[in-house]
Amino acid sequence: MTTHALPVPDLMLSEMTDGWFRSAAFLWMKANHDTLAQALGKKRISWERVCDWFAQLGLTDRSGKTPTQRNARETWYTVRKVVAREKAAQEATRLETLRLEAERESEKAAIQAEIRQRRETEALEKAALRDKMEKAERAAAWRRDEAARVAEHNQRVAAEAAARKARAASVASAQPTATHSAVAPAGDTTLVTLDLPQIEGVSYRAYEPFDPTLPPIRKGEINPLSGNAWEFGDDLPGYPSKRGYEFEDDWLKDVGRFIDARHETTRSMTEEEKFVYRAACARRYL
Repeated sequence: MTTHALPVPDLMLSEMTDGWFRSAAFLWMKANHDTLAQALGKKRISWERVCDWFAQLGLTDRSGKTPTQRNARETWYTVRKVVAREKAAQEATRLETLRLEAERESEKAAIQAEIRQRRETEALEKAALRDKMEKAERAAAWRRDEAARVAEHNQRVAAEAAARKARAASVASAQPTATHSAVAPAGDTTLVTLDLPQIEGVSYRAYEPFDPTLPPIRKGEINPLSGNAWEFGDDLPGYPSKRGYEFEDDWLKDVGRFIDARHETTRSMTEEEKFVYRAACARRYL
């Protein structure tokens, strides 16, 4: 026996979902609720005519009879309540669905924001580490360059000091005969030494020969040995030049002692001598 798939009437589906206790008139009204409600609105309904139409359409109450006017009115009232309740439930379901979707979107956005923040934090940490490594490399390079520069400077200073000591030794063996005495020719220029007294504590630099054709050192000029500007005035005539000194403090110490030995009081000193003498005293070199 072959079973054919028969079409299922809409009314039958309504009866199956709404229950056996619903009448045909109820199911029809419910199925056409929106159309009826829109057409009728707040108009007064002629239930007598409604019942006539029910009779023509074969719509009955639960007992199988044509609905009375009272029964039809109560049925319509019940239909309206049921439809309103179903629409409220549908709206609540829709709102709950929207709420759940909003929660999911919020959670998704929060997760994405957390991922972005984590990536930004990692990028900042990598950039900070990169910057730290670059600074460390620059510092190491600077230390290497500085060490090389200091080593070169020390070698040059040591060589110059050795040369000065050698010249001082040759000067000490010579006997000065005038204010300036020739020591050794240097090309076309004769080097001379100052006729200065031997004073305890004065360094050998004060007695080294020098080139008298060179201009005196002026205040503010740059010392080529230390890279600093000369601070305590110009060279003083008759005293050792700053040219033979690496540090101006050493020059102050030597010249201050020569000035102190040459003058009993400051009244006989020139203004330039007073300035250097007082600077030497302030630094406690005398």
